[in-house]
Amino acid sequence: MFISAGILIGCLFALSWFAGSDAPYVPTQMDNIRKILRFAGVKKNKKFYELGSGDGRVVLAAAKLKADAIGIEQSWLRVLFSKFKASKLNFKKAKFIHGNIFSKKYSDADIVYIYLLSKGVKKLEEKLKKELKKGSIIITQTYHFQNWKPFKKEGNFWLYKRV
Repeated sequence: MFISAGILIGCLFALSWFAGSDAPYVPTQMDNIRKILRFAGVKKNKKFYELGSGDGRVVLAAAKLKADAIGIEQSWLRVLFSKFKASKLNFKKAKFIHGNIFSKKYSDADIVYIYLLSKGVKKLEEKLKKELKKGSIIITQTYHFQNWKPFKKEGNFWLYKRV
């Protein structure tokens, strides 16, 4: 009985960790992320969102640059893990929210970072065009907007400006 319960609990944790059809857990390589965040203008008094924040590494990099950094993630286990990392580093400007990235509002965002599959990027393209204020920057990684023209391409990172 204890073995069955342990296997069940392990499966639930694994399912929560790897949950996500539009944003499966694929950690961002940190080699270029600090450079891209700086180029996008991530700094003090900027509101930064990562949609599908995974283990929190990009949000924490933005918080290290003094931005008000918010990660939205559908896996409660990854949210808890990210909150733990932020508290361990004493990053008060890093916040992690459990929720659906498609139902949140981003009208206060200065910079939005997206690393989703193409289906998720496509769903967000029109939503962000309607909600974001003019001048907001969007960073996509690997999968990009079909109808927006990027102003900068750096490897698999593309940067867009809401006009």
